[in-house]
This record gives sequence, C-alpha cells and structure tokens, in this order.
Amino acid sequence: MNTAVKEVQVIKATKTGEKAEKIRVAAYCRVSTDKDDQLNSFFAQMRYYRDYVRGNDKMVLVDIYADEGITGTELAKRDEMKRLIRDCKHKKIDRVLVKSVTRFARNSLECIETIRTMQSCGVSVLFENDRIDTETMNSEMMLYIKSAFAQSEATSASKRMSTSVRMKMEEGTYYNVSRPYGYKWEDRNLVIVPEEAEIVREIFSMYLSGKSYSTIIDTIQPKTPERKWNKRSVWYVLTNEKYVGDILWQKSFTPNILPLRQKNNRGEMPKYLCINAHQAIVGREEFITVKRLLAERREKYYSQNKREKGLYYGKIKCRSCGWTYLSRKTQKNTKWVCCKARKGIGDCPTRGYSETVLNATFVRLYNILKANRKILIDETILQLQTLKLKTNGGNTAISEIDEKVAILSRQNSLYSQMYANNIIDEVSYREKTDVLKRQIAEERERRAQIINGDENEYCLEEIRLLKREIETGPDKMTEFHPKLFDLLKVIYAEENGSLSFVLKGDLTFTVKTEDIYE
Repeated sequence: MNTAVKEVQVIKATKTGEKAEKIRVAAYCRVSTDKDDQLNSFFAQMRYYRDYVRGNDKMVLVDIYADEGITGTELAKRDEMKRLIRDCKHKKIDRVLVKSVTRFARNSLECIETIRTMQSCGVSVLFENDRIDTETMNSEMMLYIKSAFAQSEATSASKRMSTSVRMKMEEGTYYNVSRPYGYKWEDRNLVIVPEEAEIVREIFSMYLSGKSYSTIIDTIQPKTPERKWNKRSVWYVLTNEKYVGDILWQKSFTPNILPLRQKNNRGEMPKYLCINAHQAIVGREEFITVKRLLAERREKYYSQNKREKGLYYGKIKCRSCGWTYLSRKTQKNTKWVCCKARKGIGDCPTRGYSETVLNATFVRLYNILKANRKILIDETILQLQTLKLKTNGGNTAISEIDEKVAILSRQNSLYSQMYANNIIDEVSYREKTDVLKRQIAEERERRAQIINGDENEYCLEEIRLLKREIETGPDKMTEFHPKLFDLLKVIYAEENGSLSFVLKGDLTFTVKTEDIYE
C-alpha cells in the first residue's frame, strides 16, 4: 500500500498569452433626404465613427456603409445595407455600430429579420442612442418595440401626406403630375407644344386606321430623333386622358402599411377626374374610339395566346430582335419559335427549334463542360480571383468618396447661405454650385462603379457552385434531365442557328445545332 503523501506542484507559465485579435467593426449611416443640412449630418456621422474606432485600441474599422437620400422603410432600395449584409455573410465583420433603430430600419419585420441574419453570421449590432446591444439576451424584445414605434411614425407621416394631397385633388388644385409628351408646364398649367402635338395626333390617326405599333414607331421615329419610341410609349399616348384635356388623379397610391410601396389603384381608393383641366390635343370621341379598339384587341390577344407553359417558357430569347420564344404544338413535337415571327409582326432571321433539339443541345453542352471543366470553368475562377485581388481596396475607396461627397455638399450649402445673405451675386452662385454638383455626380458615378465591381465576388461564388454541380454529375449524359435547368439562366437563339446558354455566374457557351436531328 502506498503511504506517500499526495502533493500538487504549480508550474508557473513562462510565456505571455497571444495578443487578442481586434474586433472588426462596421458602421451604418443613413439620411432620409438629400437636403444640405441632412448631408452635413451625414458627414458628421462618418467622422464620428472614424474617431470612435480610432479611440479604441480593441477595434479596427472595416468600412462605413452609408445610404444617402433613401427611405428606411424598405430594405430592397438600400444598396449599402445590402452590401453590409453580404459582407456579414462573408465573415468580414464582427460588430455593427448604428446610431439608432430609426437609422437602421422603419419596418419591424425587416429590422428583426436583418438582425437575426447578422446574428446567424456571428455579428452583433449596437444601437447607441437606444442603448440596445444584440449581444445581450433581452435585446430582441426591446428592439421590436423600438422598430415598431419607428414603423408607426413612418406610417403616420405617410398618412398625413396622403390626406393633404387628396384634399387638393378634390379641390382641383393638385399640380404634381407628370408632363405628357405634347405639353409643357407654364404657370401651373399644361400648355400645348405645337410640333409635339402634331406627332400625338398622327399616332391617334394611324391607330384608328388600323396601323400596328411597329408601323407607327417606324413612321414617327425619324420625325423625333431626340426621343426613343417603343410599344410602351405609343400605348401610353393612346391611353392618356390628358390628351383630351382631362386629368385623372390617384391612378396609383401608397398604402399606409409598410413597406410604403406604390401600387396601381384597381378600385381600392377613390380616383379624381378633373374634366377640361387644360386644352385638348385630340377630340373626345376619337379618344373613346381608340380606347374601345384597345380593349377589343387586348381581349383578342389573350384569347389567342392561352397556352400550356412548357419547360422552356420564358427561357429562350431571340438574339436578333430580343423577343421571347413561344411554344407551338405540332403533330410530332413541341416547337419553340420567336414571338415576333409567330405573331406576324415582322420578319425574324432566327429559326425555330423543336424541344427534342433543345434537349439534345443542352445534353451536348453538359458533356462539353464535364470533359473540359478545367479549361472552361477553372480558368474563369482563376481570372476572377486575380481581379478580386486587384480591387481589394474598394471599401477604402468608397469611404473616401463618401467623405468627399459630404464635403462638396457642405460647400454647396455654404454658397447657398452666402447667396441668401447677398454676399455673392447670382452669377457667381450658379457658377460655383454647378461645378460642385458636377463633381458630386462624378463621385457618385465612381462609387457605383466600385460597388458593381464588388459583385465579382458573388459571381465567383455562383461559378464555384456551378463547378460543384458539374463535378458531382454523371461522367457522360445520354439523355436530357430537367435538373439541368438548375444550371441555366437564359438561352439566346443566334441568327446562325447556334444556341448560346447563359449559366450561373453569367458564364456563356455557344453550341452548334446543325448536326442535331429530331
């Protein structure tokens, strides 16, 4: 039996622990208008966050994400917020700083969903003014209350504005309407522009005589080279009540629920028709006749084009004219042809394809990609990776541009104050502010180009996914499988009879079809 006394000795550490990694911090800013005072606030926010991070040796600033002049009620319209979320998903950020919940979002649901998305990426959010930190366990309930309050505030403001506008509509004093072609605004009145009015009358006359949209466009386009006409713009002229001297208000409206998204008024809200609001360009009887003909032709069109949607529906486009291919049943097969040619609107040089040929061509493309994936796919990935390395400084550049825009906007505001106080004359004011506005526009364009370049990273992810799907597929495919459509974005029918397949990551491959038979 062991009688020795148990003893524990402590061996002291001889090395200091590794230095803790700095927290990667991002800041999000937003101003709701592009007024000078708001832009100055915008500038102040950016300076604040740069100074805030510089003063904390445990943090490093990744980037400042700033949405300028955009409402907070809808995430889809905020490019910088979307970029912030993408960077969170790509593990570039540990923590996000925001002044308040109202700067982050005014939609409760989107606010909570965005926070949860960031949390799933391991990213916490600090709302400084509201003293809400998503690292704590009880933050989500407080966050919901705050965002719900902000949502209610945004909805109430929209409702107040809508009530004021409708009162003006009832009184016939609402002037915020778009200027239609053929008119100009003069002292809050729509006044006829004679040379443009002649074009409008010609459009109505030609349509009443049975001319097609394409014939009308071909006739009026040479007479108005400064304006690009298409089917939509001609239809707009034919259906616009302003040409008989009337104005119809509230064709669309914004519901008092978030997101505050405009929608067509299909009877949900009253409309306000102001008759004889201005001088007419076409007669009322002529306008009513055109309206009836449009309704008849629309009904005929939809009755003739009721069809069963096939696998390739909406996937094939004509390279020559841009129209989508439609299916046509034959005794042996389903054939896909250019919509323009099928409707007899005009000649189209591209041919039609049976579904058998389309399937066989797709199978051929898969086998080519499978056999040559190192050359066709791996090389593309390598090129995009190289491009990514070259544009790694994009975030810094964006921050610099944002600061420059804010400075230029503040200068513009100062000149406005000087002009208002008679320190400078109007000529000097215009000269200086025109230069500043041009510089601001150039910087914003440069910013957009940098952001677009950042899309290469996400294009790269798509191509990697395509590569995995090709690699895990069969070594050789002998017959078509619908799963192939997971790879496809669109097919372009070429004039020479070939088919160009646009796959994930916008990779495009052209395949010949001459030797493929039904």
